[in-house]
Amino acid sequence: MTCAADCVLGMDLGTGSLKCVVMDVDGRVLATAERAYPTQSRLPGWAEQHPRDWLAAMRLALDDIAAGRPGLFGRIAALGICSAAHIPVLLDGADRVIRPAILWSDQRSGEEVAALRAEYGPLLELTTLNEASCTWTLPQLLWLAKHEPEAMARVRRFLSSKDYLIFNLTGEACMDFGSAAATLMLDAGTRRWAKPLTELSGLSAAAFPRLASPLAVVGTVTPAAGAAYGLPAGIPVIAGTLDSAAELVGCGILEAGGLGMVRVGSAGGIMATTDGPSFNARIITYPHIAEGVFYKQAGTNACATSLKWIRRLCSDAAAGGAARPSYEALDELALTARPGADGLIFHPYLHGERAPYWNPDLRGNFSGIDHNHAWPHFVRAVMEGVAYSLRDCLDMFRREAITVTRAVMSGGVVKSPVWTQIVTDVLGIETHTVRDGDSARGACLLAATAAGMFGTLEAAAAACVVPGKINAPDPARRDLYARGFERYRQFACFFDAAAREPRGGGADTRLDPRPEMNPAQADVRRPDHRRETIDR
Repeated sequence: MTCAADCVLGMDLGTGSLKCVVMDVDGRVLATAERAYPTQSRLPGWAEQHPRDWLAAMRLALDDIAAGRPGLFGRIAALGICSAAHIPVLLDGADRVIRPAILWSDQRSGEEVAALRAEYGPLLELTTLNEASCTWTLPQLLWLAKHEPEAMARVRRFLSSKDYLIFNLTGEACMDFGSAAATLMLDAGTRRWAKPLTELSGLSAAAFPRLASPLAVVGTVTPAAGAAYGLPAGIPVIAGTLDSAAELVGCGILEAGGLGMVRVGSAGGIMATTDGPSFNARIITYPHIAEGVFYKQAGTNACATSLKWIRRLCSDAAAGGAARPSYEALDELALTARPGADGLIFHPYLHGERAPYWNPDLRGNFSGIDHNHAWPHFVRAVMEGVAYSLRDCLDMFRREAITVTRAVMSGGVVKSPVWTQIVTDVLGIETHTVRDGDSARGACLLAATAAGMFGTLEAAAAACVVPGKINAPDPARRDLYARGFERYRQFACFFDAAAREPRGGGADTRLDPRPEMNPAQADVRRPDHRRETIDR
């Protein structure tokens, strides 16, 4: 690294937008830019994006930084990228995108999930440490093989969303261990592609990229990519990782222990770190970047998405085509309603639901509406409903004896003091924020460590992670929210059971996610599956 190269560039390819951050060797953020892209939903429960829109967003975000800080890119020592999980990109023999990418929130693969659980459940548990659900890449590929066989027949290269950006920047096809784990085709023990599962996908072994450590330099920005995106050629690009793993790094959570994370972005969930690999039913397990550490995630599908939805409804309902209220205005509305929203309960199942129900057919709803409820109640109920959904996730950890006594709160929620306090009150644990502790900043810390600015990730976190505000649960609201959550849970279980009713006379083979209602699930017989791997 030359003396002029004293900065790193981090990118986060999120569910709704791409964010770029430039950070210097002292951990200061010098520039940020963010550009959004559309999500298409051609049918109910579907969610797709086109990779060309990601590339356009990357170019525009980089252009914004270059315009605001001329010459800054000449100081970049390394580039790190993270992205949302479970988003496959399929390329043909000429490396052209075959079809739009299916998002993690897409719910179309329910039949494939049921078949995987029935036929390969023990193998998936033993090999990947996870259960099948619509969020994973493998059932998405099985759906495509059934419904779009001509597209699958053309696939010659398979990448994740992040790795498609890296491929365009460097010409190198690779995937980090975390992104590979998100495909449901990685052997968690050997960190190699699991041959029985890759063969099941219908893709050839040659289509799978080589695997790399998140800190590994996998290539450099090519002259063609530099000209296209305004970057100097030759910048080292690291493999990067999932946005959730990068956010743990950005918030300084690098060890196993009681400090967890509450993520409230477009989606959200609870994360906790553990020592060594283990399987927990209905909880996702990913490899952490820190050696020997894994992290558990119980995710909910629609957090900020729910608030965006009610914001749009407020605007649509206003007379004269009024502009959509600001998020600050939504905070003010929520404050005018009493805690508990006078009995109004919202279930944020706008895209089906992951933990703890893993039911793609669940749909959002309000319960307990009466003639006294007005817009403030509905806005507050949405905020509280998302918090109750997170409490549902936290209780999963408690049932599994995974301790979360304190948590870093991250995502767009930290911009709202009202919503932050609601989540803290409902969870009943202390939370705190971290300055600039998002996924893009985590990607910067990875790049800085790979570039030699810091000797270890721990050193990078110690130098750059700055604690923010501490939030304590209000004891006066404990009982109120405990009663509210009990009502939320009762309604949720009822709606979940109703959504699982067989349609058309066929048996529903999906697993019931509620351990208290499925005791036989605890006695799974595990056949002795031999672990075959592809060393690529």
